[in-house]
Amino acid sequence: MKEWFRLAGRYVGYTALWLLVAAAVVWGVTSARAHRKAQLVTEVNIRVERSAKHQLVDAALMHDWLLNHTESPVGRPLSEVNLAELERVALQHSAVADANVYSTFAGSVEVSVAQHEPVARLKVDGYDMYLTADGYLFPASDGYAALVPVITGSYRPIFRPDFAGYASSVVRDSIASLDSVILALEMQKVPHYELRQEYRQDLRRVLNERIRRTLFMSEYEYDKRNEELKERKTRARKENVARNKVIDAAIAALGAEQDAVGERQKQLEVIGSDFERLLSFVELVRQSKFWSSEVVQIVLDGGGTKPMEIAFVPRSGRFMVDIGFTDRLADKLSMLHRFYDDGLDNIGWNKYRHISLRYEGQVVCR
Repeated sequence: MKEWFRLAGRYVGYTALWLLVAAAVVWGVTSARAHRKAQLVTEVNIRVERSAKHQLVDAALMHDWLLNHTESPVGRPLSEVNLAELERVALQHSAVADANVYSTFAGSVEVSVAQHEPVARLKVDGYDMYLTADGYLFPASDGYAALVPVITGSYRPIFRPDFAGYASSVVRDSIASLDSVILALEMQKVPHYELRQEYRQDLRRVLNERIRRTLFMSEYEYDKRNEELKERKTRARKENVARNKVIDAAIAALGAEQDAVGERQKQLEVIGSDFERLLSFVELVRQSKFWSSEVVQIVLDGGGTKPMEIAFVPRSGRFMVDIGFTDRLADKLSMLHRFYDDGLDNIGWNKYRHISLRYEGQVVCR
């Protein structure tokens, strides 16, 4: 019996101890939450991941950006600070690729920002934008510049100068929008088709009419009515032909509009394809230690209705390299590299003003 009381007492003691521990934990968590809710934000720390080559944003610029687009969290209770909104605002900066915003137990708000890595700078009439390897474009900043090849020439993008996003999405959305236009034009044809069917039924009714000779109808009257019906059928056929011409003209006009929209879609597809080839060329240059230091300026010609052509200004010599159309880019650069090593080193770097790689297997100089 004594043993039973001893075990029961030990069980009660352990139970009471665990209840006290649980109560302490609950009290601690509740107190911590209450403290966090009432805790004021003491500071905002911004950290920008630095690129080995480029610095497009820094902590000061990011701090100003956040203050200009949202209320400062400093001095406010942490429970009232929308960290997700701060992160969304940080990501709205065109040069920011990723952002992470969180708070600490010390009362600070930490903002970690990763910037886009540009591989080229597009500078044509009215445009000054950076381009990343995956096709993301964003406006250049006045405060910082990336040391990347500059793209110039007669090329005109289809997006706005203040655009930030993927060029492929602009092409895709534009083509989809034109699909809607084509569908809307097709729907405009439907009333014309219905009217043609109505005219066809009217003509069929007239053509199916017959004069029935009654017992008291004279032959003269019967012939006269048949002649009138014959004339009415002739007029109905002529009217139907005239009406169908009007309908055909209206349908043809809508079809011509659809064809024009279809041609615009083809142009957009060419533009998208040209842009992808431009990215391929820039990526070939970027991945090569030699060409990344040799290519200073990329010159584009054409685009849209005219196939894109590429040329570039090298760091060495006084010549322009004409790549030509955007096919066989890797082969052309490889051939030019061999010509550099085997030709220009012996001939001289300043002898030519123009080197063309347009023709397969040939390097044409003048």
